[in-house]
Amino acid sequence: MRNPPAQNWRLEFEQLALPHLDALYSAAMRLTRDRDEADDLLQETVLRAYRCFYQFARGTNCRAWLLTILYNLFRTRYRRGRFEQLAATVEDFERELESNRLDQGAAPLSPEDLLADRAEAARLRRAVDALPVDFRETLLLVDLHELNYQEAARVLEVPLGTVKSRVSRARALLRVALAASAATKTGT
Repeated sequence: MRNPPAQNWRLEFEQLALPHLDALYSAAMRLTRDRDEADDLLQETVLRAYRCFYQFARGTNCRAWLLTILYNLFRTRYRRGRFEQLAATVEDFERELESNRLDQGAAPLSPEDLLADRAEAARLRRAVDALPVDFRETLLLVDLHELNYQEAARVLEVPLGTVKSRVSRARALLRVALAASAATKTGT
C-alpha cells in the first residue's frame, strides 16, 4: 500500500471524485433499495476510492471508475446477501427527469404536468424493475449514468458485445412493456 496521500492528492480527489457523490448515492439506492445500506455502500465506496486513488488513471472517466468500485463492492458484499434486485425508486426517476428538464433550460413543470410526469415515471420505473437484473444494471449504467459502452463493460466486468446486446435487448423490452402499459391505460 502506498504512503498516506499528500495534501494535493486529497484536493485532486475532492475535485475529481466528490462531484459524483449524488450519482453514486443514486446507484447505491437502486442496488440496495434501502437508505441505510445505500449510505454504507456509498461510504465504503468513497473510502476505497480514496485509498486507491493513486490507481486512478488521470484523464479517464472518474465517475465510471467510482461506479466500478461501487458495483464491485455491491457484488462482493451485498449481492450474496439479501439484495438480488436492482431497482429505482419513483423519487429517483422524478428527480432525474426534472433535473434533466432544468439542465436543458426548460421551465419548471406546472402541478398538472408534474402529476403526469410522475405517472409516466412510475410506469417507466415499473417497466425497468421488470427487466432481468443483468439488463437493468446495464441499461441504468448506459442510459441513466451516461457511461459509454466500454465504461459500462469495465464496470460490469463483461465483454463490450455483451453490454451492447444487453442495452439493445433492455430497450426493446422497455418499448414493449411501455406500449402494453399505454394500451392498458387507454383501454385499447
